[in-house]
Amino acid sequence: MEEGKVTKALLKTRSGEFELESIHSINLRELGISDLGCIGECTGLQRANLSRNDITKLTKLAGLSNLTALNLSANRIMTLEGLQALDNLQSLNLAGNLIGGVENFRCLQGLEKLESLTVNDKALSNPFCVNVGYRKELSKLLPKLRTIDGERLHGRGSEVFEMCKEVEEALEMRSNTSRDPKITKAEDWLPEDYWKFSTKKFEQTNLADADEQLQGLLFSCQLLSEKADASLSSLKSGQSTEKS
Repeated sequence: MEEGKVTKALLKTRSGEFELESIHSINLRELGISDLGCIGECTGLQRANLSRNDITKLTKLAGLSNLTALNLSANRIMTLEGLQALDNLQSLNLAGNLIGGVENFRCLQGLEKLESLTVNDKALSNPFCVNVGYRKELSKLLPKLRTIDGERLHGRGSEVFEMCKEVEEALEMRSNTSRDPKITKAEDWLPEDYWKFSTKKFEQTNLADADEQLQGLLFSCQLLSEKADASLSSLKSGQSTEKS
């Protein structure tokens, strides 16, 4: 192929197809690509992996209206212009690029089907991800997203991720507090006896639990006794019938 450029020969070789329009999936990972060339001619393309290249401009992707999944991680992307034309895009990975702010994603607001967005996967990130609240900002800007960085925003499991985020933020605040003596510590605003162990409360709780268990046991014994009496009566009745 031409140095750093996507060509027809490269696309056909990597996909195994003779016609660009017939290519549905392509993997162009780690090929030193800096120019997307004629990739826009793959009008039937649905899935594309362009990760770990030197891509900076995305305008040549604009013709890929059938694209549903796009991996652009580990490139040198700063602007997302061109992606707004991908009407069927559902999953987008942009981790490990040079995107400086959440406002860069404003051009994606018209993508009604976009549900999954990755901008930070621990090993690969973006400059704007240093802001701990970036996920919340993205979810406000793109409310149709279901997941950001693999974390569910809506539906089953979203509550767990929300709890994890709250714990993470609390730990971050705790860490900042330990570094800055001017910040009020938890002990300064909690009641004095908050951390004290209450023997009385402990004993009351244990007694209540024991009483509840005892009541349950007595009830079970009563049921067994009633069943035993019923079985015995039935047996006696059967014996009387046989004698007569």
